[in-house]
Amino acid sequence: MPSRPVILDTNFLLIPFQFKIDILRELDYLLEYSHHYVISSKTMDELRKLGKMIGKDGMAARLAMKLVEANKGRIEIIKSTRYVDEWIVDYAEKHGAIVCTNDSALRRKLRSIDIKVISMKSKSKLGVV
Repeated sequence: MPSRPVILDTNFLLIPFQFKIDILRELDYLLEYSHHYVISSKTMDELRKLGKMIGKDGMAARLAMKLVEANKGRIEIIKSTRYVDEWIVDYAEKHGAIVCTNDSALRRKLRSIDIKVISMKSKSKLGVV
């Protein structure tokens, strides 16, 4: 069976540093089938922009960039010129991807077109919504 793509949205990459959840370990536990992680190059742009900020969000973004870098073999960065949310919807539809996001508007959009979404269920847990 081919590996299924799992898209990590920008806000989802901040979770480990905001809520102390190891997202990759939790996702590996939740997803019982072969999968691989993907992000848009624009997601990295958003993290770089956030990373310039002072405070907790800036620190979380800088650490999220380090997480992506440390997991180069597991997280593929796909070149994109589109807005992140547009890219996510399009890529998920074309590739049957699962989307990991905490963005409520994006979750609603994805669920309306039958795309599986994973987000935080509580401050210590991830779940399929």
